[in-house]
Amino acid sequence: MNSIKCIIIDDEQHAIDVLEHYILKQHDLQLVGTFTNPLEGLKSVKKLQADLVFLDIQMDEMSGLEIASLLQDNVKIIFSTAFPQYAVEGFELDAVDYLVKPVSFERFSKAIEKVRKFQTNLSSAENSPNYLLVKTEQKGKLIKINFEEIDYIESLGNYVTFHCADRNVTAYATLRDLENYLPDHLFIRIHKSHIVQLQKISAIENGFIQLRTQKGILKLSIGNIYKEELMHKLNLFQ
Repeated sequence: MNSIKCIIIDDEQHAIDVLEHYILKQHDLQLVGTFTNPLEGLKSVKKLQADLVFLDIQMDEMSGLEIASLLQDNVKIIFSTAFPQYAVEGFELDAVDYLVKPVSFERFSKAIEKVRKFQTNLSSAENSPNYLLVKTEQKGKLIKINFEEIDYIESLGNYVTFHCADRNVTAYATLRDLENYLPDHLFIRIHKSHIVQLQKISAIENGFIQLRTQKGILKLSIGNIYKEELMHKLNLFQ
């Protein structure tokens, strides 16, 4: 595996020093720049060809969330902040992980493992389909559903309904079947009756998720046995 070029953007030098110390302990990480000025850091990400950016969230000139929204899709982000309440927003910006200060080396190492796993999955995913061909009630008919168009999937016994942006498709399958096939970095099961697309989650409140769809905000219940996995996936537990 090629070395992972890293940049740290944080307006606190002490926080930079901690992450720099941790990065130097990892054989495949290469620190190419540190910045206390967020605007300078943003300009340098492309110039230094960074693969991974460690971002503080609350900074005076520009927030880490603003910076993340301006980065190219191929740049991976790990947020490092003292404010855990921004975790869902961070996840919506495709952050690999969300570290709450003070960051331990053990927790840092887990985040880096996610980056490594993502890079490995990315190389294999390039040759993997990004869609499903599902068998419908109409004999001999298969329908193609792209992963990106799925909001959530609802169980109906031995059938499921794919709730998509502009259509619903009922197909012969079970959620258990789909759990084994759908990429786990895109989808998660939240209830015995529902699998949702992670990118569509906009909030979690009182045992429900809020799902952002073209039809509006939808609330779905979180099953007790699925709650812990959901929270870990969204990096709400440290």
